Amino acid sequence: MLRFTPRAAVALSALVFALALVPSRAADDHPVPEPLKQPPPTAFECRWADSPITLDGDATEPAWKHAHEISAFHLPWLGDKARMGRTKTTARLLWDRDFLYFHAHMQDSDIVADIREHDGDLWKNDVFELFLRPDAEKTGYYEFQVSPNGTQFDAFYPKYDLAGIAKQSKAGTFHMEAKAKVQGARGAKADMAWVVEGRIPWSDFLRTGGRPAAGETWKLNLARFDYHKDWKEPELSCVAPIAKKKLDAFFHQTDDYASLKFVGADATTAKPFALDKREPLTTSTVSGFPDPPPPYVAVPALEKYRPEFPICVRAIPGTREMLLITQPRAYAHSAVYRFKYDGATTEGAKVLDTPGGGTAYDIAFHPKWAENGYVYFGWNGTLPERKGKHSAITRYTMTTKAPYTIDATSAKTIIDWPSDGHNGAAVCFGKDGLMYVTSGDGTSDSDTNLMGQRTDSLLAKVLRIDVDKPADGKAYSVPKDNPFAANKDFVPETWAMGLRAPWRITYDAKADQLWVCQNGQDLWEQAYLVKKGDNYGWSVMEGSHEFYATRKAGPKPFAPPTVEHHHSEARSLTGGVVYRGTKRPELEARTCTAITAPGTFGP
Repeated sequence: MLRFTPRAAVALSALVFALALVPSRAADDHPVPEPLKQPPPTAFECRWADSPITLDGDATEPAWKHAHEISAFHLPWLGDKARMGRTKTTARLLWDRDFLYFHAHMQDSDIVADIREHDGDLWKNDVFELFLRPDAEKTGYYEFQVSPNGTQFDAFYPKYDLAGIAKQSKAGTFHMEAKAKVQGARGAKADMAWVVEGRIPWSDFLRTGGRPAAGETWKLNLARFDYHKDWKEPELSCVAPIAKKKLDAFFHQTDDYASLKFVGADATTAKPFALDKREPLTTSTVSGFPDPPPPYVAVPALEKYRPEFPICVRAIPGTREMLLITQPRAYAHSAVYRFKYDGATTEGAKVLDTPGGGTAYDIAFHPKWAENGYVYFGWNGTLPERKGKHSAITRYTMTTKAPYTIDATSAKTIIDWPSDGHNGAAVCFGKDGLMYVTSGDGTSDSDTNLMGQRTDSLLAKVLRIDVDKPADGKAYSVPKDNPFAANKDFVPETWAMGLRAPWRITYDAKADQLWVCQNGQDLWEQAYLVKKGDNYGWSVMEGSHEFYATRKAGPKPFAPPTVEHHHSEARSLTGGVVYRGTKRPELEARTCTAITAPGTFGP
């Protein structure tokens, strides 16, 4: 029978629903299975839905026929006595451009379903659960539940946190749709079951990047609570190899989850959706419409030269020689090499080691390099007589004729600030001959030191200084027309503020524009046409979206990014330059930007 557990207020409609369904069965209808002889599989596939799906609970559409059947619902925490669940459960998953689809069939002779509150304690009923952790390197994960009466539960947890689960389960808005129903005729014991079919839009996963790419792998657990009137306690089963039974957070042990690979459309089976009528498109704001954009592809410029982990490359002014920063492995000491831009080049010559065992990020030549030989490096590491890591702009003297060597003893620190993550240190010169420098918030997390909106620190800013007119015992002076030069609440070097991790800075001399590309945090990547005195909002904002709305803000209003994209489109935005060449006139004033695909991460 469909049994409703005793509660203070059970709706009459629920009672009527109960009376209309199947009779009770004895507990020995579901004997305890024998221990498993070998562990069930822990790697599954979510295959492409090649035809439309209607949510009716039946899952009879053609697309479901080629879905991977997942039937490994077992009790792995029993160790040597691990076994399958008493009642058989099978599930299938599909995906397309808009939705993640799921279907589950659960044998059951004693259905418990009296909770009807959205995000209620559904685990006190029979319930089917989906847990999804999109990135094994990041802690955020999702929980979705559906009970036999169609009640739903949905939540995103930024991390495994038992104390915060109850509060977090009520936060946020989701748009899951599901259809649940009971199958089996009265008295037909072998056919008694309940089924659920549902779909979750990829927009519900924007917190972690949205829709996956074909071939991407997530971490997964599918789980079931099964109550029976003759059992002392409900039986819990799942497809993940949960090692221990932790009652307070049973299925939340995300490190033990199984894997789920998203398989793309197969050319032999995938068919395009039929359109009843095609309306011709006659207008568009897409660049290049109605003709396609110019067909450009990236090709190696130097076929024989393969530097290891290049970070930054800059042309030595007026020559075909280049300076290149490389870092052989993660967190290793970086170095600067010189090489000739020529198809015959096979290797470069080391000209400088980054000081302080650090990593160099950027290179800028003085506007009068041909006269003074000054070249500037933005880097992060340790400085003499300073505690902890610092970001710095250091000047070196370089010969202005071949072989273009750098005098390591000429190093002079121009400006520095404490920073251990989100370091910034991008550097360039404007047409006014002044230096522009970026600084990040100085951490490797969500601005834990609350520097993003601080006005009295060099962190989280674009700085503007004059390196040709040092003053006050420093290696630079502050231009009098800096926006906050006379404001005692600001560091006077401030040109703009509210930045998280400004990785690259570019000055477009023809348009007299300063551009900054910034690595985003959870969801958004940004590029800014930097304007004097602007506040870009971090970490109250992430781009044009609220991040920590309750944090203390600096000057308002916040300036929105000039360009931003969501992690469901691409990940790290690592910089760009404006094309002003003559070889490809069709690219005039276009910005070339490097991005990484969904599921990957940049610097």
